[in-house]
Amino acid sequence: MDEPRDDIDAWLEERVTPLLPRPDAFERVRKRARRRKLGRAAMAAAAAAVVVAGAIAVPRLILNGPIGGTPTVALGSTTPAQHSSTGPGRPQATGTPRRDHTAAAPTPPAAPPVPPNFAVSSVTFVSAATGWVLGQAGTPGQCGPPNPDICTSVAATGSAGATWHGVPAPVTGPPDGGAGVSQIRSLDGASGWAFGPQLYVTHDGGRSWTKIPTHGMRVTDLETVNGLAFAVWARCTGAGADFAATCTSFSLYSSAANGNSWSPVPGMTGLTTSPVPGQPGQPSAAQLVLTGTRGYLLAPDGNVYSGPVTAGAAWQPAVASGSPPPGCGTPGPAQPDGVPSNTMLAATGPGLVELCLTHSPGRKFLAYSADDGRTWTPAGYAPGAGQATSLSGSPAGQVLVATSSGIDVSRTAAGLAPYGLSWHTSVQGASVPGGFSYVGMTTAQQGVAIPADTSLHAVWFTYDGGRRWVESPVR
Repeated sequence: MDEPRDDIDAWLEERVTPLLPRPDAFERVRKRARRRKLGRAAMAAAAAAVVVAGAIAVPRLILNGPIGGTPTVALGSTTPAQHSSTGPGRPQATGTPRRDHTAAAPTPPAAPPVPPNFAVSSVTFVSAATGWVLGQAGTPGQCGPPNPDICTSVAATGSAGATWHGVPAPVTGPPDGGAGVSQIRSLDGASGWAFGPQLYVTHDGGRSWTKIPTHGMRVTDLETVNGLAFAVWARCTGAGADFAATCTSFSLYSSAANGNSWSPVPGMTGLTTSPVPGQPGQPSAAQLVLTGTRGYLLAPDGNVYSGPVTAGAAWQPAVASGSPPPGCGTPGPAQPDGVPSNTMLAATGPGLVELCLTHSPGRKFLAYSADDGRTWTPAGYAPGAGQATSLSGSPAGQVLVATSSGIDVSRTAAGLAPYGLSWHTSVQGASVPGGFSYVGMTTAQQGVAIPADTSLHAVWFTYDGGRRWVESPVR
């Protein structure tokens, strides 16, 4: 006897005719998938844009722990952007709020202090706010390992000199013949160089320093731009603090800023004061100046060499005949920081300016070039007071001269005044005992100067193009 059939079984055994989708169903699915894909791409692009925007920001040094500890380099703001969980077209969440498990950012520890008695010998700025200074600090004989007499120190500011904090320094002493360092340069707050006469490099904001072999030569000048570092390597016999004295042969070397491999710039080796190639001639000095597109070297014989600031490019004399600027002789002996004492070179916004003491003994003669040093035009004389120690140009074209009496600032821009430069007759705040050993402009309005008397433990800033200067104690 057959078992009675269940109605459900009968229904299941029936042939089923599937329902066909709407004619535009697949097209609707494709469009929806395309919109979702584009939305995800847009979100990824927005995130990438945020990363790129942070990557081009000037690095700001965040130093953790004591001097000698581990600094980090942070890009952009230290406060992360807050993103809303809702947006246009998205409904507000309802019900029990979702708990945010994101941990709050820890408060960074206080920056290391500046060592006491900081005597600044060099300064470098990578932006209007961020700069480093190098010098000797503490008390000789009580400075610490590995040698208690080593007191070389570095301090940094992220506030244009309003405050300073300590940064680890290379383990070496002040200049002593072929040993020690006295100058500092930084490209971006991460890569930096301490030199004069030895050469040290850091690529991690000062956390660690590496000594670069110079094969018996002394580094008397160094500048950096466009991801490259250029340095003057010289053969010298000066003793003690006069590390750049009695130098008789100069060569220009370059290296990638993020590397430690230095090689000679083509055409720029064995430069001397002798008219006979290969002969040392009389001791002299040299000076390096870089702009965003070209570099210039005031050679020991008074000639100006020029070349592109690109890797492997050759440099050559700016004047085909080989004659120096009008009326100027050799750069003369080096000052304590390696800068020539008789002739100095600087770049302004419009061109080059050269200060020459040999054109008219006892007077500061100035010449200007608007064509990369090929031709020169007299630009008058700087004020007579004081011995010139440093020459600087502003992006706006003004010329500044540091002297043993103070700082002289031109009113008109080099190359724009038909009868020479005119000068400010009163520069406020620039009168300190002994004057200044260095002046330089970071922007058209902001600059920094180092007093000749390092026992003042300070640097001076201008924020108005050099008309007023204020003290910034490094402590």
